[in-house]
Amino acid sequence: MRFSEHYNVPTTPGDDWYDTFMPADTKLFVDPFLIWEQTEGHWATAHDHLIDFFEMIFDLVKESKGNTSSISWRQAKKLLLFPEPFEFCLGVAEGSPMGIGSGAGLQQEMLEGVKVATGLGMSRIAHMEMLNLFQGGMGVDRLSDMTCNILKSYFISYTQDVCRRHRVPMRRFEVTNASWNKEHCRWVTKECELPVNPFIGKPLILTPSKFLRRIPVATPDGFWTWAWSTMSDELRGDLTFDIARNVERRQKAKLARENPDVAALYLKDLEDQPKPPYPIDDDPDMLVHWYEAGASMAEKSPLTFVPQGETDFERFIETTVECFRHSIEDQDGWQILWGEKSGREERISQALFRSSVIHYCRANDIDLSGESDAGRGPVDFKFSRGWSARALVEIKLVRSHKFWDGVLAQLPQYQVAEEVKRGFYVAVAYTDDELSPRVREKVEKAAKIASDASGAKITAVLIDARKKESASKARNTDLSNQLHRDSSAGGEDAESERSEDAEES
Repeated sequence: MRFSEHYNVPTTPGDDWYDTFMPADTKLFVDPFLIWEQTEGHWATAHDHLIDFFEMIFDLVKESKGNTSSISWRQAKKLLLFPEPFEFCLGVAEGSPMGIGSGAGLQQEMLEGVKVATGLGMSRIAHMEMLNLFQGGMGVDRLSDMTCNILKSYFISYTQDVCRRHRVPMRRFEVTNASWNKEHCRWVTKECELPVNPFIGKPLILTPSKFLRRIPVATPDGFWTWAWSTMSDELRGDLTFDIARNVERRQKAKLARENPDVAALYLKDLEDQPKPPYPIDDDPDMLVHWYEAGASMAEKSPLTFVPQGETDFERFIETTVECFRHSIEDQDGWQILWGEKSGREERISQALFRSSVIHYCRANDIDLSGESDAGRGPVDFKFSRGWSARALVEIKLVRSHKFWDGVLAQLPQYQVAEEVKRGFYVAVAYTDDELSPRVREKVEKAAKIASDASGAKITAVLIDARKKESASKARNTDLSNQLHRDSSAGGEDAESERSEDAEES
């Protein structure tokens, strides 16, 4: 459920906030370079505020003189530990917005990056991405986590403005890292009024869509490519500069540290480049609208079977899987699973399954858990109604290199760990080869082998997600020939029909 859906908020042309999907994270990230572009209004001073934070870190590291036992160093270390900003519902967590945040490893790497910068005589940087280049790159989610923490006060006031404008109720929450204090060099926890995310019972913070990207503008890979194409003559005398795309992270970091002027030029060049946010409306990578797509599939394939008791539970799961298969194969669900040139990644199939069957589960008081921890790792979906009625569903692409391990090892292990006797292995196929009789037979055989070995019952379901022709162009040659044979043999009417069919084809 989205923010607007839960709070019944109509969006207007004056609204630029991303309509957050509240039960789980969306795989988009706040990019500080997009905030840098803002020169007017609420966000005009936000990027300076971001850089001021790192100026405070620089001052502490300089005061420490590299002594890791000093108060200044320890204070800088505390400031660089960023908790997961779960309030934003952005990142890579599948089942919930509650992620892991930035750990001690990243904290230490950031400190080393600042230490290098201060050793080069820097006291302030124009872009926080400079430190990212010095350490060879951090995950896009970590860069976003840092930005959301450092600028949380800006996002809080932005969210409050949206809620007041649309009369969305707010509650007082104690918010970690609500702001930071430069005078005392510490994070500040505050009580703030914010809307509630009902799925986790915690505060929700909105962000403008224009700040969201899938991949950040400035990356170590981008720096390496830019330096090769722009500064290769200058750099060849300093180190072996290889154009290979799979250069180690340490080599990229070394290039940036030994050539900070080149790193600064790269970031300066990016200032003049177009930096479009992720196109949320078009959603080419199906990162946003999978929820609505799945709901539409469920609406087109209403569940005809309603479980009356525990004995009907297994049939209910079979029916939901069958509805999903029908939506993909016989309706237009397959279109959602295809990008411009190829079938989409596995998580899209999983997201569509979840967003379609969740409606069946709600209507029948059945709990559906996505990415639940089954002891040996995350299982895609667990259905349950009490302890005795439970089932697991694993969804894999046939093209996955772990496909056979999924049915022979992973799903049986999950079932043993969860003490669940019923499992479904749903295989999504995009090509003729993946749907060949040989593959189909092998999948069914693998499910039987796994069932016999584990003592659990596993059913394999192979779904045809190949591109389909429009129904208006569909033609069944065998039935057409039968029709003409059954008509008056050699008659003029039959000959005319055959001519018409030939023209149409």
